[in-house]
Amino acid sequence: MTKRPPKTSLHELVKRLSDGGGLLTDVQHDPIRVLHVDDESAFSDLFSRFLAPPRGEFDVVCVESADEALTLLDHDGIDCIVSDYRMPRVDGLEFLLRVREQYPDLPFILYTGQGSEDVASDAIAAGVTGYLQKGSGVEQYELLANRIEHAVARHRAERSAKRSFRALETASEGIAILAEDGTYLYVNEAYAALYGYRRRDLVGGRFDVLADPNEPVTVPFELLSVAKRRRWEGPVVHRRADDSLVEVELSVVYNEEERSFICTAHERTEAEVLAEDLSLKERAMDAAPIGIVITDSHQRDEPIIYTNEGFTRLTGYEERDILGRNCRFLQGPESDPATVARLREAIEARRAESVVLLNYRADGTTFWNRISIAPIQSGDDVTHFVGFQQDVTDLVEAQETVAEQAAELTTARREAENREE
Repeated sequence: MTKRPPKTSLHELVKRLSDGGGLLTDVQHDPIRVLHVDDESAFSDLFSRFLAPPRGEFDVVCVESADEALTLLDHDGIDCIVSDYRMPRVDGLEFLLRVREQYPDLPFILYTGQGSEDVASDAIAAGVTGYLQKGSGVEQYELLANRIEHAVARHRAERSAKRSFRALETASEGIAILAEDGTYLYVNEAYAALYGYRRRDLVGGRFDVLADPNEPVTVPFELLSVAKRRRWEGPVVHRRADDSLVEVELSVVYNEEERSFICTAHERTEAEVLAEDLSLKERAMDAAPIGIVITDSHQRDEPIIYTNEGFTRLTGYEERDILGRNCRFLQGPESDPATVARLREAIEARRAESVVLLNYRADGTTFWNRISIAPIQSGDDVTHFVGFQQDVTDLVEAQETVAEQAAELTTARREAENREE
């Protein structure tokens, strides 16, 4: 029995196509396991010596009867059979017919010293892969080796192609192949169903049949132009056969060898939309010029579970030194206990609060931190707190300077009034 290669996943298939591997070129390069059937053991020894040692790609198994060979085929992963014609009990032609009943595509080469045109004709009619007369020279073995290599390579390529197309046909994700001008060459059932078309209605048509009517007509082909240079991935809005709109996650890659585009598409789920939304919000928080942290109210001591880059810049701490800790690690000897108590009371009461507190950076320097906290609720339950932190040292120092100057002015005014009296 020929070895069954592992099932090709959709990811592997699309990667192979996009890497230029083509649909018909997935030929495995494992050693070729050849089953040689000949009742003359001396000739079998010659066959093994001539074929196997110079060519590391061959693994030769020799048996002396068709019955032995049929037993091996059931479990020994044979890639090609080379059989004599005249053998006792079961000759080469009858053996070929028995093989074809169970293995219609397995390469089978009739290699005989007592052949004839009639034998060759019968063998061809029975489905033989190749027919070759035995010879005594090395050249004949070279010819036989080439015949075996070509037969097995073709068989593996055809088997791989069938497997690849089965993967395309049975994939739950929509898959299409487009010509360079955007014409559909192939669509699988899932792709056609996604857009409410029959497959035959799409094949031969153009990619822009799915175009969003609210977009410029050039958009679909601009997308293909980009995909020709690099993989294009992202959400797009397409039009179904009934003119309704559907948002799909689309991936388009260019196969340079076959000069075609491979598209995969599936309708975007709520989870994907939410994940993208969360990703956008996280990128926005990372880009924010202020520090942002999120704490988990369901865990002991309200540990930080998220910190943005603004907070690490503000405090000088690395993310690994922040996550899992309570925000009080920024406090120090000169942090006002009354202000700290206000924050603690707000957290315990599950309400928002804003304070200005002297905090300490990782290097020990101090800064005035405007801290604003707000609860995040799920129904009636407060699950998290979000904290916004901003360095307001310049503002506090300016306010202190103004206060000092105001105090000095008030003192000077009072002194002047006292002198006048």
